[in-house]
Amino acid sequence: MRKNSASAAKELGLFWPMQTTDGAAIDVFVYASTLQSFDPAPVGPVGLLKKHRLTLERIASDKYDRYGAAANNLLHITDDDLRAAKANEGTAYVTE
Repeated sequence: MRKNSASAAKELGLFWPMQTTDGAAIDVFVYASTLQSFDPAPVGPVGLLKKHRLTLERIASDKYDRYGAAANNLLHITDDDLRAAKANEGTAYVTE
């Protein structure tokens, strides 16, 4: 039997736990493609996560303080979040 439709590409999500200042435990995640569009360095998604971990944690903390987490205790860092952080801090986020 032959499949007529192409399967949709799956997006790789990178997750890590974070404890908030009020003691809540949440899971923060960012899509690999979001990190790769932010920094095209050829180190792979996990390498980019390690390289920008402090930046991502700052963004997650700020975003949690403003909006909280989703009902399932997930906090999604988006491309817009990374661009805003980069614009607000100049090149500090790129060189970590």
